[in-house]
Amino acid sequence: MIKKIVLLVISSLIFIPLIKAQQEYYEQLDKLDYETLYSNFEKYYKKLDSFQSIKYANAYFHKAQKRKDTIHIAKGYYYRAILYKKNERLDLYDSIITLAPKLKESNLPAKAHLQKAYYYFYKYQYDEALDSYIKANKYNTGLNKENLALDINLSIAALKIRIEENQEALDSLKMYWKAIEPLNYMDTKPITYNRILFNLANAYRKLNYVDSSNTFIELGIRANNNVNQENDNYYYYFLLLQAINELDTQYNITTTPKMDSVLNYMSRINHKESLSSAYYYIGKSHLKHKKEELALSYFFKMDSIIDNSATILPETLEGYKYIRNYYSEKGDVTSELKYLKKIYTFDSILDTNYKSINNAIKTKYELPILLENHKNTIASLDSKNQKSKIILIIFSVIMSIVLLVLTYSLIQKNKYKKRLKLRQEKGSSKKPKEEHKNIQEKPSIPDEIFIKTKEYLKRFEENKLFLTHSINSDKLAQQIGTNRPYFSQAFNYLKNESFSVYLRNLRLNYALERLKQDKTFRKYTIKTIAQESGFSNAESFSKFFYKKYGIYPSYYIKSIENIKK
Repeated sequence: MIKKIVLLVISSLIFIPLIKAQQEYYEQLDKLDYETLYSNFEKYYKKLDSFQSIKYANAYFHKAQKRKDTIHIAKGYYYRAILYKKNERLDLYDSIITLAPKLKESNLPAKAHLQKAYYYFYKYQYDEALDSYIKANKYNTGLNKENLALDINLSIAALKIRIEENQEALDSLKMYWKAIEPLNYMDTKPITYNRILFNLANAYRKLNYVDSSNTFIELGIRANNNVNQENDNYYYYFLLLQAINELDTQYNITTTPKMDSVLNYMSRINHKESLSSAYYYIGKSHLKHKKEELALSYFFKMDSIIDNSATILPETLEGYKYIRNYYSEKGDVTSELKYLKKIYTFDSILDTNYKSINNAIKTKYELPILLENHKNTIASLDSKNQKSKIILIIFSVIMSIVLLVLTYSLIQKNKYKKRLKLRQEKGSSKKPKEEHKNIQEKPSIPDEIFIKTKEYLKRFEENKLFLTHSINSDKLAQQIGTNRPYFSQAFNYLKNESFSVYLRNLRLNYALERLKQDKTFRKYTIKTIAQESGFSNAESFSKFFYKKYGIYPSYYIKSIENIKK
């Protein structure tokens, strides 16, 4: 009994001062303002000092709770969530989401939904991830709205690549790259920069545009070559894509030091998806050299790390088919049936789930955004109608001035003829379209169709949507919200040429200008240049390029390079 009393006294003497000191410490922290607390949190977080950073995150949160300050309570939840283990973060994000009605001017609920989506994505729970992406987009208001929207759209593109909707993903990613390329995202927003580069490289790879894929891989490797490679970073993911491209295109190799380095790293962090992909492509390269036993050993390694249908990549399914054929040739019916069942299960689940997710992306995410954009366009047109009368008056005045200077125009006629002749001699393909535009009688279709068609064609050209291979007049009509006959009548009246000629000329002009300005583009093969410019094959591209400009693209590239030298 005496011993217990002594121990209690000693414990009190030790712990009471410690508790008191801790209370005093937190009281001192509570006196700091939010900005100082966050600054210290951020400083220690960047130094990877979780012990100190959690102190300041907790102090920030408790200060906000004490003062019932909703916005700072939400921020406190968010800072603490960053420091928690991935599986412990969801409750904190949900706490932020419950505060959403009181955070109308903040994008914290959107950030919370986005972080939940990342969690679900890396858990292969794609339906839940998509649902969270949609909610993130819904709550994306307040400051930094544009940057958050880019992160959400990038995530949707990554999801499309995961379900093999590679062309759609690539079309979106090229627009995002064009938007950020002039900006210093490599230094200011390295995560966003790497995500765009990696997904571009991966989409190009899956579509067999190896030159384009390697271009973005090189950019990614250069951006991450000096990063601390002990931590999870993009360097090895770019290296994996580069190694896959080499194994897939170079016949004389079966593995590379790059792939060995990737395997070591991915094994260390236990990234099963990358490991299965690496093993599959090493096995595939051995098959090219007729080394069936070695190939099979890597396909078995691939199988050993794939837990379930969620973690399998569609491209690696071929490895299972080879294993099944191997057992079939051996006459091992039991093993053959085992892998046949795996193939059937994986294939059917992938097909069903991927179709479901793709439909959900289109109906729940993309369609509402298109409708909102359309609504904003109509509202903009309505406001412009108020100014139309003034514009008509100004136009009438301008026409009167034109009539007054008609005599002067006639005097300049000879100069115009000489200039036109010179242009023709130079092989210019540009022809004035406006002279004959109004000769056509205006079709008797609603004026709204003309307005929508004109506005959409403007965006079509500005956003370079003509580079999409699958684009046609039916799809444009659908996107505008009309039928093909109405769209064709409006288009022919506005452009005075067929849609196919219009599309071809846009693509040829794009190819010409990019060849003039982009040194890297000139190094591509004619096939890749054609595909990048929207043509389905090199032959038709070369033929129409020659017809329009009087020179084949290969000779045009050589002439530019000679001039540069």
